[in-house]
Amino acid sequence: MPAQPRRLNPDLPVERFALALRDLHRQAGRPKQRLLAAALHASHATVSAILNGHRFPSWEQTAALVVACDGDLPAWRRRWLAADRELDSGPGVMTPATDPPDPLRPLTGSDFYRTMLAEVDRARHRIMTTFLRRRPPAYFLGFTDEETSRAAAAYFDGILAWSDRPGPRSVRRLICTPNAEMRNWAEQFRRETARHARHEIRVVDWPFATDAVNTAIFDDSVALLAFTAGSAQQLVAFRVVQPDFVRCCVGQFEQLWLESRPTGAAP
Repeated sequence: MPAQPRRLNPDLPVERFALALRDLHRQAGRPKQRLLAAALHASHATVSAILNGHRFPSWEQTAALVVACDGDLPAWRRRWLAADRELDSGPGVMTPATDPPDPLRPLTGSDFYRTMLAEVDRARHRIMTTFLRRRPPAYFLGFTDEETSRAAAAYFDGILAWSDRPGPRSVRRLICTPNAEMRNWAEQFRRETARHARHEIRVVDWPFATDAVNTAIFDDSVALLAFTAGSAQQLVAFRVVQPDFVRCCVGQFEQLWLESRPTGAAP
């Protein structure tokens, strides 16, 4: 049986716009999402996110949906402009997912963690992160300035608080366990977060003598890739919103998740 669409709140401009798009989709006989994705030159996940109120579409995306569903393009242009103005003038502005992406710039130190926390606050349904490093977080405190430590703590507290908010949402965190130190930390982390029902931790073997490129993915629409740089073990990250690239990140995470196991389980 197909999943039921998420209940939307018409008091929120993004969700009110999604409700109108759903009505248009219904009036057009519910064209398949693969057809809509092809019209948008986007993924199925993008179409789903728009129709479920997880993101406000750009005008180009909206126009493609309207044309695919035989809607009145000028009328929808006026509707989109009204919603866009409302978002610009109100709190909690959501940027259209297909705005031209910012040029890739390195995120380091507190800037990295503040960016991560901002993505947590914007996320609506799921977050996936990896910690594929050979040493636990406490090890890196010796390389971390006070401002970065505060920003990191705010991010980790924020993601736990996010998992406890009402509504359908989940956090999946993947940790590698190449040695006893990491195995012990993963188990400790599991115990510390056990009361957060929608915060799931799994572990995966990592036989290599180096850290991996780590990933954080928010609502299948934004990915941050973190690289370990230099002898000080500094994280340098890049934020990417290009749909095809993010979809590849999601696919890689899903493959790793399939190979993982609950903390404490035998290899």
